Amino acid sequence: MMTKSLAIDLGASNGRVILGEYDGVDLNMSVIHRFNNGPMERDGFLVWDIDFLFQQVIEGIQLAVSDHQIDSIAVNTWGVDYGLLNHEGELLHLPRNYRDSRMNSVFNERKDTFKSLYEKTGNQVMGINTFFQVLADLSIDPDLRDKADRLLLMPDLFNYLLTGKKYAERSIASTTQLYDPKKRDWHYSLMEENDIPIHLFPKLVDEGHQVGFLKEDFGLGKIPVINVCSHDTASAVVSIPSTTEFLFISCGTWSLIGTELKEPVMTDKSYSYNLTNESGINKSTRFLKNLTGLWIIQEVKKEFEELGKRYAYGDFEELIEPTEQFKTLIDTEHPMFSTPGNMIEKIQIFATQTNQEVPRTDGEIVRCVYESLTYRYRHTFLEITDTLRKDFDSVYIIGGGSQSALLCQMIADASKVTLYSGPVEATALGNLLTQFMALEKIESVSEARRLVTKTQEIQKYYPDLIETDEWENNFWRYAEILNKEIKI
Repeated sequence: MMTKSLAIDLGASNGRVILGEYDGVDLNMSVIHRFNNGPMERDGFLVWDIDFLFQQVIEGIQLAVSDHQIDSIAVNTWGVDYGLLNHEGELLHLPRNYRDSRMNSVFNERKDTFKSLYEKTGNQVMGINTFFQVLADLSIDPDLRDKADRLLLMPDLFNYLLTGKKYAERSIASTTQLYDPKKRDWHYSLMEENDIPIHLFPKLVDEGHQVGFLKEDFGLGKIPVINVCSHDTASAVVSIPSTTEFLFISCGTWSLIGTELKEPVMTDKSYSYNLTNESGINKSTRFLKNLTGLWIIQEVKKEFEELGKRYAYGDFEELIEPTEQFKTLIDTEHPMFSTPGNMIEKIQIFATQTNQEVPRTDGEIVRCVYESLTYRYRHTFLEITDTLRKDFDSVYIIGGGSQSALLCQMIADASKVTLYSGPVEATALGNLLTQFMALEKIESVSEARRLVTKTQEIQKYYPDLIETDEWENNFWRYAEILNKEIKI
């Protein structure tokens, strides 16, 4: 019997409603609806257009139910952002974007507390984390303590809009820096210490929990809405086709690099490397680091388009071919690259201030970003292996970045590893696999990953021994660049 489920996969740059069909042997996926996403300015803040996004979600479900009998629905999104509901269950304002600047002063004021924060939460200390966003919002409007009834992280907010039920799923909660990874509960004492209202935070649930049913108002039928690992990376990791220990790169707007562990690692060394512990499927820990990812190349591509140059990502390989290797390298994690706009100019400023050749041609700019990302990935691999005292000889790259043969080969060469590329739609696939497990159509995560190996196309990239020498020779120059002080 065919089981049909919908994955609502919302990323920071686009969203999809994806149909998964599973007959006990084969798993097929098809995109029902696709739409763009991105921040917009409203009332002096960078926000998400939740009304547009939810309209698109409903439109996608409508398209699906017009042709299919849907057994379940589940939502996954990016982390850390949230909506605040008033006592009538309505949003107080549009959910604010993690790239909004309102957290800057709060973050800088609390630098002396970073180690204590890490010891309590195991989260990579970043200004975008929910902890700093909440403090900033309370500072801007102290009356929120009375006006706000619930804080719902983005996937929990969409589940609420679909069902009217308010829950917090653990994988998304674990991104907030307000979660205790050892107790697997909200860190209530941390909230009290920082005068953050405890009543804002809903009951925590695990993946597989049924949130409720679609509201009758939609006229779409009584379809169950299920909690999956609703942080997009947590869903993506479910789909990694390995039954042994692995390193992964979940490569999209953000790149998340890490591994899957049984317990959190919260040591002085993991803190010094700013490695994070987030919840995964079956009470596992995703031990990883959040990196800038393809955000920079997405912004560069957008600027090319504004100049009338409409490149597809596949065109970048041809652009790079005639350019010189390792001519210019940037620190992709520098704050100057975290905000939208003027990305090409920022790259050129960085090159000037680090006494490097300034990239001028389109190919030089793209090569600079790809090579710099690749070195940052290798740098992070070394931090993880040093912390865990464990070597990994293979890496899995999943998500949109896995489609770039050029980037994949660069990573294999720079890090001297065998790189497995795919699945591309890892997040939606992990979402669907978790739904099928909740519906008791798949017995275990191991069975789910074997199914991925069987049904999804996985590419292999082996390191080129000549190229690995070139990458090695330039790695230490890159390490020096990371220590340069850049002013902008």
